[in-house]
Amino acid sequence: MTEEDIRRIVSESVEQTLTRIGIDPDQPLEFQKDMAYLRGWRTSSETVKRQGLMTAIGVLTTGFIGLVWMTITKSQGH
Repeated sequence: MTEEDIRRIVSESVEQTLTRIGIDPDQPLEFQKDMAYLRGWRTSSETVKRQGLMTAIGVLTTGFIGLVWMTITKSQGH
């Protein structure tokens, strides 16, 4: 078996594997665009999750401070 035979076999195997998982080996830029889109979607999702958590913490903190304030002002009124 020559080095050329080995390269051909590897190339065919890689091409078959990519095709089986749904990647067109003749259009690598399209696959790169798909991966870039997925990365953007993932980072957006992480940002939304982080902002949601920060908002929830802010609402809980504000509610707690409001409760403390109401308790203090109510106890001073009596």
